[in-house]
Amino acid sequence: MAGVSGGGSSFGSGRKRSLDAEINLVSFIDLLSMCICFLLMTAVWTQLGSVQVKQSNGTEAAAVSKDKNVDLELKFTGAQEAVITLKKSGKVAKNIKISAKNIAAVGTELQGHLQGIRQELSREGLKVNSVFLTAHENVDYGSMVAIMDLFRKNEMSNIGVVYASR
Repeated sequence: MAGVSGGGSSFGSGRKRSLDAEINLVSFIDLLSMCICFLLMTAVWTQLGSVQVKQSNGTEAAAVSKDKNVDLELKFTGAQEAVITLKKSGKVAKNIKISAKNIAAVGTELQGHLQGIRQELSREGLKVNSVFLTAHENVDYGSMVAIMDLFRKNEMSNIGVVYASR
């Protein structure tokens, strides 16, 4: 316990009163230690649950020469349909349509196409500069993260999500 002592004081009556007060610091220390523990725990969890996504236009990615790089767009036209568009120097080089029974099958088919695209581009000495994902309203968030993970596994790291206007 902590104590505060003030000297004697005289108020009107001429006698001195003691102003001793004791402050209980144990509860304050308990509260402070719990706050520190909470902040440490939440800082670790926010770092583990993050996905690194880079902005591909308007940053250092825009300074990279576009002659040797290709942009890839994946646009979901429905919950089970998607279109892959490869753009070289801003012009459409290839369109690939994917249609499957469900979103998991779209991901499996996409994996095969991504490996083929990567091999084709490496033969030409090119690589994917940026990836743009456009989601349909029926595609859930978990599926989008799984698709982003597929791109990262295929060494395509500049991933951006584009808002799909109606």
